[in-house]
Amino acid sequence: MQLQFLGAAETVSGSCFLLSYDSYQVLIDCGMFHGPEEYKQRNYGDFPFIPQEIDAVILTHAHIDHSGLLPKLVKHGYKGPIYGTGATADLCSIMLPDSAYIQESEVERKNRKLRRQGKKLLTPIYTVDDAEQTLTRFRRMIYDEEIKILPGLRLRMRDAGHILGAAIVELWVTSGGRTTKIVFSGDIGNLNQPIVQDPTYISEADIVVVESTYGMRHHEGREQRFQRLAQVVNETMERGGNLLIPAFALGRTQDLLYALRILQDKGEVPPLNVYIDSPLAVSATEIFRKHTPVFDWETRTMLREGRSPFEFDGLHYTQSVEESIALNSIHSGAVIVSASGMADAGRIKHHLKHNLWRKEAAVLLIGYQAIGTLGRRLQDGAREVRIHGEPVQVNASIHTITGFSAHGDQAALLTWLKRFRHIGQIFVVHGEAEDAHQFAQLVHSELNVPTVVPKLDEIFHLTGGRIYSVWEERFHNLHIDEDFSGVVQVWKEGQILFRGSYGFANRRYEVKNTMDTSFNLGSGREIFAAVGLCQLAEKGRISWERVRELLEDENRNVGLLEQEIEAITEQAYACYIEEEIFAHAQMERSGYYTLDRLPPEAAVGYTVDDQGQIMENVYAILNQDTGLQAYSTVHDLGRFWEALFTQKLLTQSSLEVLLAQYSQTLPSQRYYEMRGEGPGVSLISGVVPEKQLTITVLSNGEKATKSVYDQLLKITLS
Repeated sequence: MQLQFLGAAETVSGSCFLLSYDSYQVLIDCGMFHGPEEYKQRNYGDFPFIPQEIDAVILTHAHIDHSGLLPKLVKHGYKGPIYGTGATADLCSIMLPDSAYIQESEVERKNRKLRRQGKKLLTPIYTVDDAEQTLTRFRRMIYDEEIKILPGLRLRMRDAGHILGAAIVELWVTSGGRTTKIVFSGDIGNLNQPIVQDPTYISEADIVVVESTYGMRHHEGREQRFQRLAQVVNETMERGGNLLIPAFALGRTQDLLYALRILQDKGEVPPLNVYIDSPLAVSATEIFRKHTPVFDWETRTMLREGRSPFEFDGLHYTQSVEESIALNSIHSGAVIVSASGMADAGRIKHHLKHNLWRKEAAVLLIGYQAIGTLGRRLQDGAREVRIHGEPVQVNASIHTITGFSAHGDQAALLTWLKRFRHIGQIFVVHGEAEDAHQFAQLVHSELNVPTVVPKLDEIFHLTGGRIYSVWEERFHNLHIDEDFSGVVQVWKEGQILFRGSYGFANRRYEVKNTMDTSFNLGSGREIFAAVGLCQLAEKGRISWERVRELLEDENRNVGLLEQEIEAITEQAYACYIEEEIFAHAQMERSGYYTLDRLPPEAAVGYTVDDQGQIMENVYAILNQDTGLQAYSTVHDLGRFWEALFTQKLLTQSSLEVLLAQYSQTLPSQRYYEMRGEGPGVSLISGVVPEKQLTITVLSNGEKATKSVYDQLLKITLS
């Protein structure tokens, strides 16, 4: 049995955990990444597993950082069930289509610019139709219900007290005659939160995966945060300004409405004009109204007394764009609550643009602000920010109240953990790296339980009572030279055994390489031309004798192979290969580009000149006048090998002709390898078909590639 941490590992987004046991694979959450670009790029890349081979998905709650890539999973072939509470399913029915609409709109905006530049167009991560298809896969559960979802796997969902429908996941996994209980906290709610119940306490577990978003912080108490909210509201109204509150449409907005209703009922703030400027928040509030039976006692009492937190004098819900634009003409006396909660997208950016420069205005941040977001920059004291491409002075007052967070603080998390009578192992996730490690140390000292902060993509064996990292056991001796810049990946039988990214894709702007960076293949692109010639021979457009002559020439040049394709097809070789190889192998992030029109995720190569100085390969290559360059990702090269060996590109007899040129010596097993080099380019990608093993090292430099590859090959085959 294994557990792989594919998100929310040393970061607060992209929650996704892959549980493998016997022949089954189960995902717990499938969330979208936000924050720094190196994380957001993972939303666009391949899944580090085969979607069709996932047997079930368990969803803790509807927030996009936990649910946001489910439509992508379905788009790429997942056909199994998605287990979640009824409230989670209802909330996803608005959250996922809304996420898809935002992506489609953003891609269309970017494509207008790309069309004018003659560049390759982008495609959205998924569409509204993909989101609608995803909703049909939901299987609704109720709290405390225990069901068998797969052979050897029982599931129970408990109230997490985070947002409406949020669940703690309890799993009992039976494998090899032994049952292991694993508990995934999801996002644990704060104590004494309005509307939702407090988190459910669990008695025992062999393994606990616990979040740590606020593991090193303490929230204000309820009375303190209500008083602080009243203070900010009153000061802003007295100055004659507007109060802007970026708030997540789901959960945070409803909690804020509750607080404002209480404060107005007590007379602690004047009657207010409150505008909920988020169609998503309006829809979410309607779903809240449907699920009142799961509210806490205090909120149910308010509803019986006719004091709904979702309806009061002065509360306005705006739906249309025109209504939203009209709010920008209000210069004072308005409380505007709008998404997104980190001020990084949506209508709130327009309101900030019209109010940040006003000294009488105020901004109140009531939720977590991830590094790299506009909300975080405001929280950190930026005096000027860019909104929609324009600089805006920050003259408004900026306030933060953490007590409104739906995440438990350190005290709440420790209280939840200490209620366990037994825990065998704890994994700390869903926190920024420094906070997660500090919280893990605190948990270990308080509970005296083995506690680990997993790395992104790290795999742990959970079998036989001994828990250990596959990376530490097999790859801990891997030496990565400090001069190496690139990515490495070991893929076996549909599972990532090891992966890593090192160095910078662009040194000038300090853009790091990621697993989704696109690399120049240099002379390695030759194999695509070789496949193309074999395809043309199958169609009788070139003789096999001529193909063998070209491929067996020890001095063969990739340019000559590409010229041969152009002569036969009477079209550009790049067009032929993109249509007949990349498309059939589903290599969606591969293509041929001139150096002045590279895709945004492409790495800049670095070479050393005659004086020993590092220079960008764009200059070296332009001097050689080599024209179009092939770019690909580590995922796409894996797809290429898979397409070859499943006869998607060539018949078996043609494949044997091709592979004869790429066969390498390896004891007692077939082994094939492609290599590439050039100024600022080096790569090695090899495959052992019988073991379904692929090892790929891509670099935007010229050093250490072979050393890293040879180590990986030895470790994997030993």
